[in-house]
Amino acid sequence: MTLEVSKKSNISALWSKINKSSSILSKSPDLLYRTGRRFIGYDNINSLYYVVPATNWVTDWVGRYITTAVSQQFDLHAQVTSSPHLLIDHILHYGEAGAFLASIGTRRNRENALIATIFHGNYTAEFPQLTHNTKQFVENTPHLTKVITACRLMENRLIKWGVPSEKIACIPLGIDLEKFHPATTQQRIICRQQSGVPDDAFCIGSFQKDGDGWSEGLSPKLVKGPDIFLRVVKNLHKQYTNLFVLLTAPARGYVKQGLTRMGVPFSHTVLSDFQAVAKMYHCLDAYLITSREEGGPKAVLESLASGTPLVSTRVGMSPDVIKHGINGLLTEIEDVAELTEAVSQLIEDKVLRQRLAAKGLEDIQAYGWQNIAARYYQEVYKPILAAS
Repeated sequence: MTLEVSKKSNISALWSKINKSSSILSKSPDLLYRTGRRFIGYDNINSLYYVVPATNWVTDWVGRYITTAVSQQFDLHAQVTSSPHLLIDHILHYGEAGAFLASIGTRRNRENALIATIFHGNYTAEFPQLTHNTKQFVENTPHLTKVITACRLMENRLIKWGVPSEKIACIPLGIDLEKFHPATTQQRIICRQQSGVPDDAFCIGSFQKDGDGWSEGLSPKLVKGPDIFLRVVKNLHKQYTNLFVLLTAPARGYVKQGLTRMGVPFSHTVLSDFQAVAKMYHCLDAYLITSREEGGPKAVLESLASGTPLVSTRVGMSPDVIKHGINGLLTEIEDVAELTEAVSQLIEDKVLRQRLAAKGLEDIQAYGWQNIAARYYQEVYKPILAAS
């Protein structure tokens, strides 16, 4: 009996030593890192890590553009990462609200200056999941040094929900003006031929993912308004027989089925490289946004930079960027009649299309990534560095 107790005691002591050693080892990178920095007298924040999902989608490219431009213009090491787990004493900028929420309670969130971007959110019974995610984000904003949003609409909502205004930075998305530009006549001809757009067609573009999941997308993501899009196209199809719809992005099955039922010709391309969407704008006569909720969308900036006339509901950045009747056309959310009328104006008035496009090209210059990244540095990163 005494021998058995002794064995159990020895085993218990061994496990205690193993657990203690594991704890020390798990912290050793931090200990070595901190000790080294303190030894040379340098113990403040020294780098920016922009956390991205590594899906080659919008957030990844936003992070790349910001960190590249910040590194080029300012004395700050900046890079994207999808694995921030061992980072300490840095600025961690979560490019999506979901990534920040998934990290709540982790060690890295106690040992870095935290920033999170929230592009869109609302408290609405119509979209319960959106409401849940938004509430969770707002409840956890005390953990953040700064909250970033891209539009005034979302900034005002955050303040209304109790987020201190001094904690919020409203900085729009940017655009790569070298990649997105108007097409030459030859580029337009080639693009339309490659995409199957008839020469005499009025081509309407829709390049956003608006179905649930990442496969066929037969179930609509109603926040993006694919049902509204179809109703507008149906109305237009009754008036104009030369209508053609050009689609990109994954999960467009719901819209494709609807267009097929109506007999509206369309083409759909899933691009392996997100940035390849730039050339697709060369096919278009107009771009249509029918969303109910947005944080951008990027298509607002992409359309203007490409010289493509834009019709959009008043969502996200649209009211901040678009001056109705000056550089684009705005409508109320879910107003199918108003959306139909706006596109009809573009179809029937070539001079209007040219005027909107020309003014859009002039206004979009302020949204180049070099300008936007400079705002990120001056309004967000520099104050954090100064306070560290």
